[in-house]
Amino acid sequence: MGVPEIQVARSEDRIPTYVAGLDERLGGGVPKGHLVLVSGPPGSLKSSLVFRILYSEAIHRDASCLYLSMEQSRESLGAQMRALGMDPGKAKGVHVIDVRALRKELEEMREQPRWILGLRRQLARYKEELGCDLLAIDSLDALYALTPFENPRNEIFTFFEELRDLQATSYLVAEIARDSTRFAKYGVEEFLADTIIHLRLREMDAGLATTVRRYIGVVKMRGVNHDMDYYPLLVDGNTFEIVSE
Repeated sequence: MGVPEIQVARSEDRIPTYVAGLDERLGGGVPKGHLVLVSGPPGSLKSSLVFRILYSEAIHRDASCLYLSMEQSRESLGAQMRALGMDPGKAKGVHVIDVRALRKELEEMREQPRWILGLRRQLARYKEELGCDLLAIDSLDALYALTPFENPRNEIFTFFEELRDLQATSYLVAEIARDSTRFAKYGVEEFLADTIIHLRLREMDAGLATTVRRYIGVVKMRGVNHDMDYYPLLVDGNTFEIVSE
């Protein structure tokens, strides 16, 4: 079963989140070309949300997409997404790049300082060979683990600017603790990003048990007057939707 088409007024300059009820509140989605930070704790469905956006754009709008999986193998990611109703084999426009093997080689060779440079070159090559309307890097934290920054603010700024040069809409996954006041490891990422989508978990009492519920909010969208409320995020099979009163 494919991802259902989101029934919202479409705009050629917006990329939907494919979360029912949310895109309507964002005027159709995220502006094209934005650098989007997707932040949240483990279990908040960051990777699933980002993959779903690329998958849906490839199917519904014939977009060319690159998904850089910095930690999961292609097989593991594919199994996870199929469980949510997304078969990577049906979205030919989504190219999953499994860089775990390269990461291992670089670690063994102690070539960490060259990792960012190598990634920049690879991204330029991928765009030339495969096209790149949408790009996902999952995750920034895995990338940082390979990259000893001497001046994080300057080096992250340079990296983000080079991502903008690809002229793609980029989604950067960031892992944070539940109680974090930052949206990424160094804090500078949230200032450099054009859009921040925040996924969070909240414990709720349900009778004698305690349940954990997911929430989603768009806390930043440069140049757009947007809804900043958090909404419960419901995932049922291949359907993502928010609940609002």
